[in-house]
Amino acid sequence: LLWWALRRGLSPLVRLSRDVAALDGLGGQRLDTAHRFHEFSSTVRAINTLVDSLQTQARREREFASDVAHELRTPLAALSLQASAAQHDPTPERLTQLEATALRAGHILSQLLELARAQRDGTGRVAWRDVALGDVAAGLIASHAQEGFESRHELSLEQPEEPVVLHVQPMLLELALRNLIENALRHTPAGTQVVVAVWQTEAEAGVSVSDDGQRAGVPLLAQTHGSSGLGLGLRLVERIAEQLGATLQRDTGEAPMTTRFTLRWSRPVP
Repeated sequence: LLWWALRRGLSPLVRLSRDVAALDGLGGQRLDTAHRFHEFSSTVRAINTLVDSLQTQARREREFASDVAHELRTPLAALSLQASAAQHDPTPERLTQLEATALRAGHILSQLLELARAQRDGTGRVAWRDVALGDVAAGLIASHAQEGFESRHELSLEQPEEPVVLHVQPMLLELALRNLIENALRHTPAGTQVVVAVWQTEAEAGVSVSDDGQRAGVPLLAQTHGSSGLGLGLRLVERIAEQLGATLQRDTGEAPMTTRFTLRWSRPVP
């Protein structure tokens, strides 16, 4: 009698386990919320929440893979055509174009490798630590000083006297901020001001990269999928911001700036 009672009592759990085992979470399937076993309604809701999270992550991965394929397709196709033309007529202009296209494809691959390395090294919370945003920004400005001088850009840093400290993964933070600075240097004309500003309030903290290169009139969609390669850099920063618990925002900034990208963190309420 005890064996029969246990078997009858566990049969709903066994059936629910079979339903979960047969569930294709990445294929859009969910458990029926009107489950016939009311004892497991909270369990069914928790499983569906997990499935929704997996589906959202899978969709983001597919979108990112599509963006990478789009960014790589153009330079690789151009590389093939330019190499074929250079074989028949190796003029200096064609060789220069071939080199520039190869460097662009290499830059895209370098970004992807850096992101993969940062994600691999920062998978655990052990890799996270307190980081001063101003120190990271100052180091990146110093490393890009020569590039800014050669392209005739004016690089500057604004930060408060009190250090702005956040608990983040340092490599991911540096990768995101470096992409924003490089985008400002590469996609604005000579003579442009590029200002990196670190700030904090009682509710928020963040770092922004602003420029007066007159990019405010360019639609965001064109910047995301244009031929300049800017889109992949922004997609990388968006993904990194999600992992760091931040948001990436774009606006015109304060005059005389015309474009500003901001990484913003919300501070927990005491």
